[in-house]
Amino acid sequence: MSRTELLPAAYPGYKANLHCHTTCSDGRLTPEEVKAHYMAHGYSVVAFTDHNVLLDHSRLNDERFLALVGIEVDTDSFIYGKKHDFNQTCHLCAILRDPAHAVAVYRAERYTGEAISAKVDEFHRNGYIVNYNHPTWSSEGPDEFLHYGAYDGMEIYNHSAEVEVNNGMSQNEFALALRMLHRPLRCIATDDNHEGRGCEDDSCGGWVVFKAPELSYRAIIQAYDDMSFYASTGPDIHGCYIEDGTMVLDCSPVRRIHVMCQGINPVLRLYSPDDNLTHMELKLASVPPEARYLWVQLTDGKGRKAWMNPYYLRQAARA
Repeated sequence: MSRTELLPAAYPGYKANLHCHTTCSDGRLTPEEVKAHYMAHGYSVVAFTDHNVLLDHSRLNDERFLALVGIEVDTDSFIYGKKHDFNQTCHLCAILRDPAHAVAVYRAERYTGEAISAKVDEFHRNGYIVNYNHPTWSSEGPDEFLHYGAYDGMEIYNHSAEVEVNNGMSQNEFALALRMLHRPLRCIATDDNHEGRGCEDDSCGGWVVFKAPELSYRAIIQAYDDMSFYASTGPDIHGCYIEDGTMVLDCSPVRRIHVMCQGINPVLRLYSPDDNLTHMELKLASVPPEARYLWVQLTDGKGRKAWMNPYYLRQAARA
């Protein structure tokens, strides 16, 4: 019996915000206040990614909370010159794999695909994970984000952008990147919180849940690398695995489950008007042979979504 765990049900789930701002840049809460606020809402992990400054907040760590060390860098067009007739920018969140070996890396000097791709490479050389932020808010399309090098993940949802200017959803951009990039890409939902800078609170609206054996820096980074997490604005995914040629997923009650590949139509679509879907099974033998990946998307009765990371198909998995 062959079993591949995509989200190990035996591991705890650690709720995380991977894009956060504090009073160290343009947020309204101190790092200590951010920790208290997020822990009160069930979070275990926050990546502190203040703008263009790398700060280690490991003093906040304890047995129930982990602070990841990160930085958000930008290439705002109003600084480097407009590429078009409207504002456009690229933002990246970089998170250190090992805070004990921190090398500061800062923003690209030009707003070009070549300069941003080189910056992604520089981050990687110096031991960072790199997530590409809020493409919809940034007014960027495939002419830009398909040429930014081998970033590791893309924000599919950014809560601050959603509540402030109604453009935090980037599902279409993520789907396009999956189809075009032909490499693993992680699906990230974040807050990008500034705590009320705009018209309403922008925290605790988008998150990821890591499935890891323990709450430690090493274990969370390993879960990121293994894609052992999911992104959400509401639904919970309890576990997901592939066994004997069948993908199995268990979740909180939802209205719709879609499993997409690179084509137009889903390979599986489930619907319940009673919002009570909690289980999914998909025979891999039924998947079209040209499919390169399977991407599970959940929608609950309130329109909130959750996304698995894409599962990249191997011939052995179909057997």
